[in-house]
Formats: sequence, structure tokens, C-alpha cells
Amino acid sequence: MTKRKRFWIWFFCLASVSAMLLFWAGVPLLQQHSLGVFGGIVALALLAELLLIRSPLRPEYTDRGLWFSVSTPIVIATILIYGWQFGVWLDATISLIAGLVTAQIKNTHPRWALVNTVQSVPSAGAVGLTVVALPGEPVNTVGLSTLLALVFALLAYMAVNTLLVSVTMSIVEGVRVPWVLGQTALSLPRDIALMTPISYLITAALATYGAVGLVGVLAPYLALRQAFVIGARQQELYHQTIRSLGFLVQRAHPYTGGHLQRVSQWARRVAERLGLPPERCELVYEAALLHDLGKTVLDERILNKPARLSPEEWREIKKHPQLGVEILGDTPFLSTILPWIAMHHERPDGTGYPFGLKGEQIPLEARIIAVVDAFDAMIGGEAPNQKRAHRRSMTLEEALAELERCAGTQFDEQVVRIFKQVVQEWQQQRAVGASV
Repeated sequence: MTKRKRFWIWFFCLASVSAMLLFWAGVPLLQQHSLGVFGGIVALALLAELLLIRSPLRPEYTDRGLWFSVSTPIVIATILIYGWQFGVWLDATISLIAGLVTAQIKNTHPRWALVNTVQSVPSAGAVGLTVVALPGEPVNTVGLSTLLALVFALLAYMAVNTLLVSVTMSIVEGVRVPWVLGQTALSLPRDIALMTPISYLITAALATYGAVGLVGVLAPYLALRQAFVIGARQQELYHQTIRSLGFLVQRAHPYTGGHLQRVSQWARRVAERLGLPPERCELVYEAALLHDLGKTVLDERILNKPARLSPEEWREIKKHPQLGVEILGDTPFLSTILPWIAMHHERPDGTGYPFGLKGEQIPLEARIIAVVDAFDAMIGGEAPNQKRAHRRSMTLEEALAELERCAGTQFDEQVVRIFKQVVQEWQQQRAVGASV
């Protein structure tokens, strides 16, 4: 059976279950509640769904983060206050309209709005069953019983939704359900922890003031969203600055462009393998991208000299780490990486420059950059204009052997060992790719 056929069978099953739940809930909803109340809550929940908050997981690097909306807590709260019929129809309406609007804005296929809708209805239905099964009186007041009910309700919603989304993803991507389920379930504790206090606040607002109470909840939510938007713009400016400075360095020397890109990527991989936190790995990448910035203010005749450098010329070259720090010194958001740039030519045996530091006196990040920088210089780049005329390029094996020979004196032993593993894995991947 093809993936396409499996997908449509799965979608038809979900759609059938959702249709039955909506039909079952429809008549009681019309009998018990005003359409005006339902429409008001739908409008406010849609506003929350369309104006998502993106909270970066790492302040230094914002291409990854979590998207957070209060629409799910609103659905949970309405089920507790108004009943499961209200919540099922609310979730279906929000998911469908918000999905279609998003598909129009992003120019994606509207079927994914339908998929999301038929996944949300059983999830809301599971909350209804959970609330009904709870002992005691129906939850329509604010107290400890409400808090416990919210936790169980969120667990039910997130568990069912995670399962349905995982099955859909496994069919679409052609991977095993347990693997997808394991990956998506990792965020469940975080999501429930975030949504519980929000759900409690919304429940209290609905129980006390009705639909109007949601306005009081959404006002600080929108203010928080605006703060995140401003923060995201600032971080984007930060990364634009990094890229611009990296481009400036690439213009300083014929072989620098590709060299910096490779050194940055190698450095991040080594940092990851050494177990540095994700935000630190990204900072290592950016420091490696800027580690030769000081060369932009050196005499180009020295930088581009085809023959070996004289002792006087080498003294000039050795100034570039500190010159780079001086250029970036007045940029507060780069303060973390400045020591790494300044010390990327220090050596464990103390014979490096500019300070003659030894061993652990040198930051690990600087030791990483030193190894990958030297390795890429030894292999001489990939394009003809990246070769250094006065130096014979080594093979990968020769360069790795040279790193091992100098480990403990010129280079950090642990970094060399990890970097060798990274290069060998890269070679294997490239060989597999070439054979396909």
C-alpha cells in the first residue's frame, strides 16, 4: 500500500470519528448555550491562535524555539466550565479557521488545516471523557479540585493529540511510529507545565466573568507576545551583524571565505561532541566565523604574499587576534566570544600567542578553534583560489596525523581526539553519498 493511500485511509478514519463527536455534541450545545457566548469565545481564541508567541529556546540563537498559544488552555477551560460539547466544537472551529488562514498566508495546501482539525476533535473529546470520569461534582469553580482536573485534562488532550500527530507524521514521512512518538513526547512535560497555570487563570476568568473574562487574560498575553517580537528582531539584527562581519573577513584574503565557513562548521560539531550546551555550540560557531577579523586591518601585501613571511611580517600577523578583539570590543553582545577570538593561537605548552597561556588557562572554545583552524589550513581548502602558494596542501590523513603528532603541545589532546572522530564520520558519510 502506498503512503498516499495509507494517509487518506487514516484521514478518513479520523474524519469519521470527528464527525460523529461533533454531531453528538451539536444538539446539546445549541440547547444549553447562547451562540453569542460561543462566537465571542471563538473570536478571542482565534486571536490567540493566530498571534502565536515564539519564545526562543536559547537567547543567543533564535532559529529554534517553541511556538506557544493560549488556544489549547482556552479549550480545556471551556470544557471544565461549559461542558465537553462546547469545547469540542470550539477546538474544531479554531483549528479549521486558523489553519485555513495560515495556509492562505503561507501558501500551503489547505488539507493540512483539515488534518489538524480532525486531530484536535478527538483530543478535545478525550478531555471531556476525562472530566466526566473525575470523582466529585462537575468542575465549575476555582479551587484545588479545578487545578487537579486541569492537570488530568491537559494530560489527556496532549497524550491523544501527540499520538494522533505522531501517526500522521509517520505515515507522511515514512518512518516508524514509535520513533516519532518518542521524539514528539519529549516536549510533553514542558508543554503541560506551561499550560497548567494559563489554563487555571482562564478557568478562573470564565467562571467569574464569563466570556468577557478572556479579554483580561489575552491583554497581558498580547503584551508578552509583543515583547518576544521585539526580542526576536534584536536577535535577528545580532545574527545579521555576525554574517556581515563574516563577509568582511572573507574579503580579506583569497582563501579566507571557504576557510571560515568550514572552520565554523567543524568547530560547532566538535563543541557538540564535547557536550557543550547548545547555546555554547552556536557561540563557538560564531567565534570561529570571526576569529580572523583582525586580519582585515593588516597590510594586504603581507596577507597575500606568495612567499614565506619574514620574522617582521610574522610579528605583524600575530597581532590579528588582539586586533579582532579591539574591533569587536565595543559590541556588548559579542563580549562572550572575545576571549576565544583573542586566544585561538594559544598553545597548551605555553608557546602560543599573544599571551603565552598554558593548558586549562586557555578556554576550551579557543582550543577547539585552534585545532579546526590549523586542520583546514593544512588541507588548503577545496577550490584553487583557496590554496596557499607557499604551502603544500596535505591530505586529510596527513593533516590528522599532524594534529596527533602535535597533540599536547600545540593542540589540546581531547579536542584532537574528538575532531578526528568527527572527520572520520564525515569521510564515511561523504563516501556513502558518492556511492549513491
